[in-house]
Amino acid sequence: MTDNPIFAVAAKAEALRAQGADVITLAAGEPQAASSTAVVEAAVAAARDPATHHYGTAQGDTALRTLVATMIAGDTRTPWSREDVQIALGAKHALFLAVQALIGAGDEILVAAPGWPGHAEVVTAAGGTPVPVATDERFRLSVEALDRCGTPRTRAVILSSPGNPTGAVHPEPRLRQIADWAERNDVRIISDDIYRAFDYTDTYRSVLAVAPHLRARTVVVGGVSKEHAMTGWRVGWLAAPPEIIASARLHVSRTITHVPTVNQRAALAALGDSTTPVEAARDYRRRRALLVEALNGIDGIECPLPDGGMFAFPDVSGLLRDRGWNSGADLAAWLLDTAHLAVVPGEAFHAPGHIRVCFAVDDDTLITAIERLRTVLGSARNEPAVHHLEAAR
Repeated sequence: MTDNPIFAVAAKAEALRAQGADVITLAAGEPQAASSTAVVEAAVAAARDPATHHYGTAQGDTALRTLVATMIAGDTRTPWSREDVQIALGAKHALFLAVQALIGAGDEILVAAPGWPGHAEVVTAAGGTPVPVATDERFRLSVEALDRCGTPRTRAVILSSPGNPTGAVHPEPRLRQIADWAERNDVRIISDDIYRAFDYTDTYRSVLAVAPHLRARTVVVGGVSKEHAMTGWRVGWLAAPPEIIASARLHVSRTITHVPTVNQRAALAALGDSTTPVEAARDYRRRRALLVEALNGIDGIECPLPDGGMFAFPDVSGLLRDRGWNSGADLAAWLLDTAHLAVVPGEAFHAPGHIRVCFAVDDDTLITAIERLRTVLGSARNEPAVHHLEAAR
């Protein structure tokens, strides 16, 4: 089992930074912003409470599970209770708990390609076989592709909307088709909703909001890491049918015992804050437009405007061809060495000829990164990036 290739890029950037280089990282799958003051203060108060100094329940804090259930019920338009929720060490752990509850040796899980490598990694870690499913020209899953890849060993499909790295949001008709396909083929849906707050098309819908009759065969995964800038706090969850929650609870009890109570209290404070995700989405929408415009102004790069998420996912195959590079990895390595700018090559996502560029950074960082790109790669536009940013505000 190999490590996540995104971590390898981050490690190289850190090594250069340790040598004194001024490295800008647009490779991370996390917001650059700090967690809110309310989150930090809740954690401090929790740490001072002697009740948090002792073991908690394996399934998670009752108040947090209740709030998560209420939030998911609102998204999915289906009933959920705290007993349907398991708290996990981040969304990745929640995905693992869901997968390991659903599969046996040799069973298969369908994952989108291009797609986040963590989806395949949790399937492998749970003893299953991840099967890449090629997405369409808008980076969305289709029933035709699922039909080509599904086998009698297929147990579930992981659906992420908005997706990583593509930002693709699946519209209601497509979600309905996928839901019907899952029902016909007796396949579960694992809905990775970690980017749910960052939809710039106003078309995001939970798959269960479209197909509520699939409530008994759907797992909903989420967490506070992206929309509340809490990646390091490691608090996520899954909401699922009773047999999957029972399996997940038993696994947590036998391994990590429970998610740290202080962190759960911090997550509870985060979910009580509806302002931070809205403000982050507003800022990301603006920075998305700035970055995509800049990328499309460079010869050899074609960058669609992502529907959601935190990343631009440009096609750089023309640039690779013109410069004599063989892969997105060559370009990413060159940008890191030459411009001290870290991006993730598309090979990490089953997408040679692409790179992933994060725009969940502050304005100054993004402006400087764009200016570095224009300096080393050239640009059809010469206006300072700051002018575009100010105009977009």
